[in-house]
Amino acid sequence: MKRKKLIASLSSSPRPIPEAGLPKADTVETLRELQRLFYSCITRPPVPEDGRKTKGNPGEGMAALAEQLIRPSARQSPFDRLEIYHRQYWLRLREALSEDFPGLESLLGSERFSGLLEAYLLRYPPTSPMLRELGSRLPRFLREERDWAAPHPRRLVLDLARFEWARIVAFYASEHPLPRKERTTPETRLFLQPHLVLLDLHYPVERWTLETRLPSAPAESASAAHPGPPKSGESRVSPERRRIVLHRQGQTVYHKILPREAFFLLRSFSKGSSLLQACNQTAEKFPDLPPGRYGEWFREWASLGWLTTQPRSRSRSAAS
Repeated sequence: MKRKKLIASLSSSPRPIPEAGLPKADTVETLRELQRLFYSCITRPPVPEDGRKTKGNPGEGMAALAEQLIRPSARQSPFDRLEIYHRQYWLRLREALSEDFPGLESLLGSERFSGLLEAYLLRYPPTSPMLRELGSRLPRFLREERDWAAPHPRRLVLDLARFEWARIVAFYASEHPLPRKERTTPETRLFLQPHLVLLDLHYPVERWTLETRLPSAPAESASAAHPGPPKSGESRVSPERRRIVLHRQGQTVYHKILPREAFFLLRSFSKGSSLLQACNQTAEKFPDLPPGRYGEWFREWASLGWLTTQPRSRSRSAAS
């Protein structure tokens, strides 16, 4: 996973020049205004190489503005010097998203994936100074813009985006204290750890982790018998219901496939059910479930530290 590098929020267009002309930067406030103007030029939406000649695109008039902002060098015009920063800004955003969604890029192909990212960033500019938050709304965008999934099944592409975003959530989320055994009763309210993410998926997208997983995120339930992820342009993955929990141990993110009964029981704690309430709800939903399974699951979850008595704070969720 990447470190906590800073990025700036994206502006849709350069800030308007004051009627009196460019700020002179002779006071703190005018210096700030000049910095804001320069920043908005760097973060404006990307344009074609001939953007200065294309009528109506965001780059129109940028050459004239650059002439007022920047001095030319021996080899580059003011506009060319400005474009170095402009292009690098967009390249860094795309690079960060490519690092976070390697499976999605593998499925869609680099060219289509690049187009998806540009459309996504124009719809949802970054609002956080952290690169790790950059892809937080990509699953939402794929729900809104279904055509980007073609020629693959829309659900497959969405499930893969949700799964890869969930790994980021699990890696960076905090961890609350574990329940104290001597103070835990059947009436004790329990919650899921903040780094625990539950996903109800329609496709076996965890197979992408076989070849494109994060450097320190082994696939706990992956098997050598599973076929690898399809290459770009292929859609040979068939629907297969998956109920997955992603969790962190130390600095490593794992995923585990759960039976539907265990998934239902574990999800009961997302709103703070007690042990007794969760077991009763599960027994009502699955009356044929052997009572011994409850004990097996709770012992496993306790050993993995999945539950806590402290409510989790509101945050972006990959399970939504």
